[in-house]
Amino acid sequence: MLFNIDGEGAVDSIPTQQLSELGLRERDDLQEWVIDEPRILDEELLIITSEYAGFEETLDRLDVLALDRSGKLVVVELKRDRADQTTDLQALKYASFCSTLTAEDIQQLYREFHKDSTEGDLTREDVGKRFTNFIDTDEAVTIADSGLAEFDLDDRPRVMLAAGDFGTEITSPVMWLRQEYGLDISCVRISAYERDGEYLVQGQQIIPVPEAEEYMTKRREKEEKQQSTRRQSTLTVLRDRGVLQEGDEVLFNEEYLSEDWMPDEAEERWNPDDDFWRATVTGKWGRSNNVRWHYDDQTYSFTGLTREVLRDLYDEEDPYFSKPFSYWVHPDFDTTQLSQLREDQVTGGDS
Repeated sequence: MLFNIDGEGAVDSIPTQQLSELGLRERDDLQEWVIDEPRILDEELLIITSEYAGFEETLDRLDVLALDRSGKLVVVELKRDRADQTTDLQALKYASFCSTLTAEDIQQLYREFHKDSTEGDLTREDVGKRFTNFIDTDEAVTIADSGLAEFDLDDRPRVMLAAGDFGTEITSPVMWLRQEYGLDISCVRISAYERDGEYLVQGQQIIPVPEAEEYMTKRREKEEKQQSTRRQSTLTVLRDRGVLQEGDEVLFNEEYLSEDWMPDEAEERWNPDDDFWRATVTGKWGRSNNVRWHYDDQTYSFTGLTREVLRDLYDEEDPYFSKPFSYWVHPDFDTTQLSQLREDQVTGGDS
């Protein structure tokens, strides 16, 4: 329940209502809102397509197919009111259908779905750049000769159930699938309110709760350590080797400033003591909180930080680059590129 407090301090409650009670529809209202503003689902997503029916030997249609910031597919099943007993099974079926899609497939779907938007027809290069700038991982996404983004799309899409409410017939199997099989499936409760003829809609993730997600993240990290370092991210490798630790400072790679593609004033602006060129490792290993930029005191992934620095230098909204760990050097290791420290298999004891 929401509460409205007027200028005189009077408190007035605004009761939660089902979308159906407000005369709102699942496909024409809720689904369109999610497409226009995915953050209704309590997460930043890139909408690939909706009402997707590209499955063999079935007429079923997937409500919404999206991509998260880590480059993972998200199958979204929407229910206007309470999720019914088959909502989870239906979403799992769609996830299995989508597990064979490639990175190129979903970019083609994105282009087709958005071609009739107000932006007009998108070129392959437009789509590739959009995906490149959206995905925020340790390793930068590159552009292929085709114009599309090149990235690994695994065969285990995430599943997101979004509904007005959930009963134990949904929450129980969801928790079991997460805990016993490591399936990335979540529940988002959609709350609706009506006030003075306007609608207020809020999405809140209820499974997993933040504490459970933190536990699962640590569990996944432990499992990842047992895999070959060849498949691990540069950040993970350098962390495990003791090269990057909490409090370590890193410096922008001055060598890049003399490149022909850099703006002329970039080299003139160089000052290794200036906060603009420096960042500190936070000791946090999530998707976007690995380093704190001294310039604005905000946290970023190495990809995100590199993008912000180049965006300022180029005065461009979406500068293209690759290999973000080559843009940063470690002063304690003879100002060697972080990417080179990984290749050389350097450890913390080698500084």
